[in-house]
Amino acid sequence: MLIDQIKPEILVRLDKDYEKYNTIINHIYNILANKQVYSQLTIDEITSIVMFAGLDYIDWSPSDILFGDKILNNNN
Repeated sequence: MLIDQIKPEILVRLDKDYEKYNTIINHIYNILANKQVYSQLTIDEITSIVMFAGLDYIDWSPSDILFGDKILNNNN
C-alpha cells in the first residue's frame, strides 16, 4: 500500500487538522490505502495531499511532483 511509503511527518501533518477536515483527510487516507505506487495518484489527489498536509510546493522541482520525492520515504 502506498500509505506505507509516505513519510511519517506527512501523515502527522495530515492528522494535525483532522478534526476540522476529517472527511477529506479520510478520503486521502483511503486513496493512499488503495493505491500501490505513487504513479497511480492523479494530479488532483497529489494536490489534496499537498494542500491538507500544509506543504509548500513552491520550491518543488518537477521531479518532486512526478516521483513524490518530497512525500515518499527515501528508501522506496
